[in-house]
Amino acid sequence: MTAAEDAEDLLRRLLRPGRLQGFPSHPHRLDTVLAVAAGGLVRRHPYAEEEVNALLIDWLASVRARIDHVTLRRRMVDCGFLKRTRDGSRYLLNYGRVAGVLGDPAPRIDAGEILASVLAERASRKLAYARDARGGMHPAR
Repeated sequence: MTAAEDAEDLLRRLLRPGRLQGFPSHPHRLDTVLAVAAGGLVRRHPYAEEEVNALLIDWLASVRARIDHVTLRRRMVDCGFLKRTRDGSRYLLNYGRVAGVLGDPAPRIDAGEILASVLAERASRKLAYARDARGGMHPAR
């Protein structure tokens, strides 16, 4: 299994409740979530804080996260996925860190698409269960 497949599998498990509940406590899992969140950023492009915030807000919305963008941004900086310029005015993607987690070239993993798939599978299981429950009942004679 590739690093990208591992990441997608982990995201499926983390998104099973229908949203990203919070940051995983296991360091490898946390790195995977942060690397996927960083996937919307472009290499060598200096971002203003507002630009990073907008991208992270969109990503968090796509996974219906219970995390705010400021906390996510800080965690990405603390864990080395984002670098800040000396004056703190710009952010840069640390592509090497992302590639170290997801493989090189780092794939773009659409966490929102994975969540949609998880929710569709859940709806399908519920529908099948409801059909089975109705089919198992016998009409009164």
